[in-house]
Amino acid sequence: MKRIWLRRKWSVEVSTAQEKKVRKREFILSGIRGLDELLHGKGFPKGSITYLLGGPGTGKTTLSLQYLCEGAKMGDNGVFISLDEGLDSILENADEVGIDLENLVNSKMISLVDASPIVSVEGEISAQRYRRSAESSLAILMDRIAYSARPPAKRLVIDSLATIVLQFPEPSERRMALKGMIETIRELKITTLLLSELSNTGKDRDYNYEEFLADGTIVMRANSAGNTLQTFTVEKMRGVENDKRPHPYKIVKGSGVEVFPNELAEF
Repeated sequence: MKRIWLRRKWSVEVSTAQEKKVRKREFILSGIRGLDELLHGKGFPKGSITYLLGGPGTGKTTLSLQYLCEGAKMGDNGVFISLDEGLDSILENADEVGIDLENLVNSKMISLVDASPIVSVEGEISAQRYRRSAESSLAILMDRIAYSARPPAKRLVIDSLATIVLQFPEPSERRMALKGMIETIRELKITTLLLSELSNTGKDRDYNYEEFLADGTIVMRANSAGNTLQTFTVEKMRGVENDKRPHPYKIVKGSGVEVFPNELAEF
C-alpha cells in the first residue's frame, strides 16, 4: 500500500496491486488445423482484426468459412458478409469442400449477409456522382456491418476488401474509407477476418494501407513450383508470439484448409 496526497492534507491509500493491474488478454481458437499452433497455441486475440491475403484459388474464403464453422461448434455465433459473391454460390462452394455451412446457417449460429448490391455502382455516371454513390454505399455497408455483427456474434468475416478498393481509386479517399470501416469493426469488439486479393505473390510484395491498421496479417500463396502444397504465412499478429516462417498447407476435401506447422515451405 502507498499513500497519495490530495491537495494539502487529504490522503488516500491505494493498493499497488491495483496500480499495476493489467487487463488480461483473451484469445479465441481458430479451430483450423495447424493455424493455432502458429499462434503459440492461443489462436486470435479476442476482438482483433486480421487481414487475410491471397490470390484467386488459394482458399481464403474456404479458410474464413472454416473459422466461422469451427467457432459455431465452440458456441460462437458468426457473421459472413459477402461484398462480391452471391449467398447461393458461397453455400455451394462450402458444400464442394465438405464444410457443413448450411446446417449452421439454418440453426442461426452463422448469418450470411449479401452486401454485394450495396457496394455496386452501375451505369456510366460522372466522377462526382460516382464518388457520392461510393460514399453512400460505404455508409450503408458500415451500418449493415454494425447491425449484423452485434451481439451475440463473436466472429466476423468480410469478403472481400478488393471490392471497396475498386470503388475508391483515389488513394487518400480509399485510405479514409478503409480506416472508417475498420474503426466501425473495432468498436464492435468482434474477432474479424478481412479478406483481400494478393497482387504480388513474391517475397517483396507491396504492402497495403489497411495492413497497418489491422492487428494481424496472414498471407496464402500458390506455390510457383506447381506443388499441390501451398504457402501459408502469419506475417504478424499483435499480442501473440507467432511463427512468422512460411509453412505448407493444402485444401482437404471434407475439412478444408490444413496447415502443416512442423514443416517449412519455400516460395
